Amino acid sequence: MPEQFQTEEQVQQYLARIFPSQQFEAMIPFEHGWVCRPKLTPEEIARGQDLGLGSYVVNRQTGVVTVHTSLHPFTIGEMYDEAIRTGQPVQGLQIYPPQLRTSIQRTHEDSQTIQYHVRTESLTQPPEPTTEFQLTINKNTFTFQPTGSTAARAVSWADWRRNQDGTWPELGTFEE
Repeated sequence: MPEQFQTEEQVQQYLARIFPSQQFEAMIPFEHGWVCRPKLTPEEIARGQDLGLGSYVVNRQTGVVTVHTSLHPFTIGEMYDEAIRTGQPVQGLQIYPPQLRTSIQRTHEDSQTIQYHVRTESLTQPPEPTTEFQLTINKNTFTFQPTGSTAARAVSWADWRRNQDGTWPELGTFEE
């Protein structure tokens, strides 16, 4: 049976496991979930990171965490509750638990391009079909083939890893 989140303390502890370096404020309870806003430092606010800041919703019964637009938290809570009551999908993007595992392995690299074998595995029940494809990234322009959201996320992850130590990763896995 999934955890149930009836108190602010339960939600705070749960979010601390998911986002260990993030603090939350404005924990607002609604019928079916908790709307939670990240707490920013004064420096982050001075840099304007509070503009367009989204919110997270933790489902009271399932613990599924979705990220939502920068609407007012009360509006998000009302829309979330309405979607659950009417059997409609919630408008937020599920970020926890992960629904997809993507693995990449470098297959070729030269001065202009890098190629990866990309494999995605569904973590949902029932699972979606596994996909595999060859991804080619132009190192100078960051254009890539094939195009599409899965390829774009793989490129973004590989570039993030490259920025860590200056080298393109040989292999890796990420979940979303």
